[in-house]
Amino acid sequence: MTVKCVLCAEEHDSRTCPNKRNPEFTPKCANCGGPHTASYRGCPNFPKIKKVSTEKTFASVLKERKQPSTATMKPLNQGIQPPTSSGTTDTGLPHSQELATIPLPAEFQINKEELADLFRLLKQIQLIMAKVPNVKQTLTEMEKTEDPYNKLFILSEEMNGT
Repeated sequence: MTVKCVLCAEEHDSRTCPNKRNPEFTPKCANCGGPHTASYRGCPNFPKIKKVSTEKTFASVLKERKQPSTATMKPLNQGIQPPTSSGTTDTGLPHSQELATIPLPAEFQINKEELADLFRLLKQIQLIMAKVPNVKQTLTEMEKTEDPYNKLFILSEEMNGT
C-alpha cells in the first residue's frame, strides 16, 4: 500500500507536502479526485464507519457459551449436578467470576483423584523447598546425579545448611 498525501493526492506523506504553505493551492482528494482534502467527510468515497452489531459483543458470546440451548443438550448431561457450596468455590472466587462448569468425560473423572494427590504432593514439595536457602545451586547439584537417593541426600544436606 502506497502512502498518499491527504492534501494533494500525490505519493508522499502529508506532513511533508510542498503545497501545504501555498495559499493558492487547491486540494485534491485522494479518494475521488474532487476539490477537497481526502479527510473531508462529505466525500462520496470517504470510508464509512461500520457500526458494531450489539448482538455480537464479547459479553453476549460468552453468555451464549455459558447457557447452551436445550435443543443442543445431550441426555447424558441431565443427571449431572454441579457441586453445591456457599458463596465461593474451590478457587476462592465468587460464583459470578467463576468459569463455566463443563462435565468431564468418564476417563478424566478417574484421573481426577490422581491429579488431586499430585497437587497435594506438589504442595508438600513447595513447603520443603521453602526451607532450602539456595534452590538454584541445589538443583544444579541434584541434576548431576541419576540416583534418587543421592538427590534426596543432597536436598537434606541443603536443608540442614551443611
